[in-house]
Amino acid sequence: MHTAIAFVGAGAIAEALIRGICQTGVASAAQLTVTNKNTPARRLHLADTYGVRACDSIAEAVQAAEVILICVKPKDVGAALTETARYARADALYVSVAAGCSITWMTDVIQSARSHDAAPGAVRLIRTMPNTSCAVLESASAYALGDACTEADGALVERLLGAVGTCHRLEESQLDAVTGLSGTGPAYVYYLVEALTDAGAAAGLDPDVAYALVTQTLIGAAAMIRQTGDGPATLRERVTSPGGTTMAGLAVLRDYEFAEAIGAAVRAATARSAELGQLWTSVTEGAEVDGPAGTKRPSLTT
Repeated sequence: MHTAIAFVGAGAIAEALIRGICQTGVASAAQLTVTNKNTPARRLHLADTYGVRACDSIAEAVQAAEVILICVKPKDVGAALTETARYARADALYVSVAAGCSITWMTDVIQSARSHDAAPGAVRLIRTMPNTSCAVLESASAYALGDACTEADGALVERLLGAVGTCHRLEESQLDAVTGLSGTGPAYVYYLVEALTDAGAAAGLDPDVAYALVTQTLIGAAAMIRQTGDGPATLRERVTSPGGTTMAGLAVLRDYEFAEAIGAAVRAATARSAELGQLWTSVTEGAEVDGPAGTKRPSLTT
């Protein structure tokens, strides 16, 4: 890929994407620039670690970029997009990783910021939803294309997200469900690990040994799913002997409605994602993109 890419934001997701892009050869470090408003040490760390170019300002970072990744916190997206749009190329492709910020709202912010241009052109913007596992290049990501995007834009973002895991193209209306499933899903898995570790310790195991056993069990089970190609129900049935220990344990999980609890958790997180997106729009609609003085914006972290 011979594309100039700028990162606005230098946090964990930006670093994961930079690491994945460089390690997989999707792009070279020489093609990447990064900037952030606060903590200059972060962008200098990325420059020293990966060889990308660190810039002191958004203007410097984005002026030649063909692709601009918005990797700031959702509460900072409006301000970041406004400044970016003032200096970016009219034909730049925007890629957002911010939860809850809709394509329509972000497009409006960009168009408002560059309205002084005689013919700014359509805004090409892609909204993505990676998860925290992108830090180890194992993200489960999804993305949705804005109306002005091309198939080539979709292919490009698939290569970028593919550098840190897997990705799926969906309709934007489905991204709240992605947030509720894979966006928050790692927390459910970690909670399960905590519960299993505590149960092992309560059964008499050393807590460190219990934790090690649970961790490897999780890794092994995931590898079985990935490598065998068999569905989870099939794999579960293979280790469930009639009258055996697994059957006894699963019976308890069914009694406690384990599957129903997981379903309810995903639904609650999905609904909250939609609610936060609506709150974000209502807070910023009709106001300056930085928000009126004293406005308290909702937290949109997953």
